[in-house]
Parts: sequence; structure tokens; C-alpha cells
Amino acid sequence: MKSFLLSILLVLLFSIQNLSAWTSSNEGVCYTMDTLCLLSDDINYNTVDQMYEVDCDITILENDTLRILPGETVLFISYISPYTIKRGMIIYGCILAAGTVEEPIHLGDPEATFTAGSGHWWNGIEFINASKNGESILKYCTIRAATHIDDDKETAIFCENASPIIDHCTIMYMGTNAEEGGCSAIGIKGQSYPIVSYCTFKNFFRGIAIWCNVWSFFQDTENYPSPLVFGCNILNSVGGFFGGPCDYDIVVLFGGFLDNCYLGVGSIFADTTLGFPIDTIGDEICNTISTFEFEQKFYMIDGVVNPRGDTLLTGINEEETDILPTTSQHLFLNNCYPNPFENFTTIEFELKKAISTMSMVVIDSKGNRVKTLINNQSFVSGKYDIKWYGDDDAGQKVPNGIYFYKLVSGNSLLVKKAIVVK
Repeated sequence: MKSFLLSILLVLLFSIQNLSAWTSSNEGVCYTMDTLCLLSDDINYNTVDQMYEVDCDITILENDTLRILPGETVLFISYISPYTIKRGMIIYGCILAAGTVEEPIHLGDPEATFTAGSGHWWNGIEFINASKNGESILKYCTIRAATHIDDDKETAIFCENASPIIDHCTIMYMGTNAEEGGCSAIGIKGQSYPIVSYCTFKNFFRGIAIWCNVWSFFQDTENYPSPLVFGCNILNSVGGFFGGPCDYDIVVLFGGFLDNCYLGVGSIFADTTLGFPIDTIGDEICNTISTFEFEQKFYMIDGVVNPRGDTLLTGINEEETDILPTTSQHLFLNNCYPNPFENFTTIEFELKKAISTMSMVVIDSKGNRVKTLINNQSFVSGKYDIKWYGDDDAGQKVPNGIYFYKLVSGNSLLVKKAIVVK
């Protein structure tokens, strides 16, 4: 009887803990982790281990921002086992977690691995109707042991109608108990177009790198959730839906334009044979052609160009391209409207200072230049808009499909997506 009562008390205790949450004020406040320590008894700084320990969910509402500073470690407490009660972050507003090479940010338990009892697991970060123009930034972050407990959100980063910037991050040690299906490092739903640049995906068990239209085995042909994935390492230790090694399993599913990425397969190989995309079901979203022995690893995605045969050592042996649309202090590129469009779309950009030379071009999903909208022109500061009529440089209408418009100035290359429908 005592054992039964103790079990009931433990269930009630964990249920109360599971309801524990801290929510921002929605009054335009920018919070730091030090601020949260003052506002919540469930968030504390461990001076011995030099990390923030979070015993609740953190929700940032539409008008608010959470700033995590370089070098900070944020550990979310979990209970009973990695798959029972876990904490995480829900972002309706903005998160700025911008570390540096010298001072990266650690999100999750830095000691957690696949070994039982090695550390706390957590629910990761959810972006809901947020950061549609890249306002939220995760940069030089290590995201470790994050897999959402919700079967529909078994992700480290979940984006629903959200387009954050995920740059120079490492997502590692993900897993699930599911015998089939599995988890994804970045799960995307709805009208979401995040930019994922110079990131590394590794050490996944029954997990894949990117899953558009997450938790559905049917491609979303209306909302077109699709990230731009640039200069990333998808390593051989990404296990696929059915566990590792992922010799015969998918690691990128239902969307994404991959450029200059290392695409690891099997135990030692990279797939460099992926060619121009082809449209296999007539919905203007393309599959890829591979002559590699292990096919279907990158399934129903917009395109794969310039696949790499070796991993990318960013900041060491590579000349990196700045493709982050909001990291420039002086240049901003907005989503075009309407999008998708039939007759024309309007592209807006803003300059905070005069620029001597700037170009804007439209490319197709194969990386071919379609239209030059601005050709090496100078601009004074201000807001501008330009219309694209869905035509090429010869004045001919382009086929239905996904296109990218690029604004180039100096070392900045800003990229957004446009969809042509008729």
C-alpha cells in the first residue's frame, strides 16, 4: 500500500513538474539568461559547473526576444529517463543565440551521449509562426541530445511557418525509441524557409538530418516547406529512420535546396554523384539522380548542386560566403509577395547606407541564372522594390517551379525563394 501511494505521489510530482513553464511578458522585452534567473525560481545559474540549469519550459511570446550570450551553456533538466519528462523552448517571438568560434553556445547537456545516464535530454527549440524573415539566429551553437517527446515533433529544431537562421551549428546525439519513422534534427512544416548554413549533423540513432512536412510520408505540394542548406556536413553517423548505419536509408526528406554540402552515406563514403534534379511526380518539386550504390538517401528534394567529397572545415580551409539575410547591418532582403505568384512578384530590399555596386539575379533549382534584375548598380540608402514578371533574360516566361533570387553586394550574398505557378 505504501509503495502504491508513493507511486501515486511520484506521478503527481512529475505531472506538476511537467506543467512548469516560464512565459515572457509579450511587451517588447529583450531577456537574457541572467534576467530569467531573476524572474523564475526554476532557472538558476550553477556557479560550479558554470551553466544555466532550466527546470521548466521557456516560452518567448510574439513581441519579445531571448538573447543567449557567447560562451553560455543552457542545460534543460529531464526526469526519470531521457524520454519521459523533458524541458525545452517555444519561440513565437525571437531568439538571438549568437556564439563565436572562440565562445560557442551550448544548448543541452554538454555531457549527454547515447550512453544510459550520461546526461539530460531535452525537447529542443520550437519556432511557431515566428522569424518569417530570419529574425531569429542560432549561430555557433552546439545543440546536443535534443529530441522532442511529442511523437509529432521528434526534432531538435521544429519550424512551423517559421524561417530562422541556423548557422555554424552542430546538432548531435539525437535518437528515438520508435521502431519505425524516427526523428529529425530539423523538422519543418507549413510555409517555412529557414537557411541552414555551415552546420554539422552527426551521431543520430533512428534519425535524419532534415524532414520537410515533418511526420508525414507525403510531400506537401501546397505550402512547400523548404530550407536553403548551404555548406553543411551531413556525416556518416546520421543513422536514418531505421537506425545506423544508414546505408540504405533516407537522411534528407521532402524538401530543401542543398548546395556545397558533404553528403555522407554508408560507413566511409560521400555521395558526389547527385546530378540535376528531376520532377518525378509532376508537382514541380524535384527528386535527384544518383549513380551511387546506395540510392534514395536524399528523397524528393528541390535540388542538390556542388556535392562535396570531403567534409567542410569552416573557418579553416574554406572561404565562406555570407548568406545570412539579417546578419548584415546595412543590407536587408525581404520575402517577395505574392508568393507563389502567377503574373509578377514584388521583391523588397533596404539599404542602411549607400552601396557602390550591387546585383540581383534569379536562379533556377539547377543553379542556372535565369534573370538579371539588377546589374552592378549603385544605390543610396533607402527602401527599394523591384518586380519580377516570371521571365528570363530573353523575355520568355519560365516554367512553373521553385526559383531563388540573390542579392549580391561585396561579401554579402542574401538569398530568398520565389515560386512560379500558372
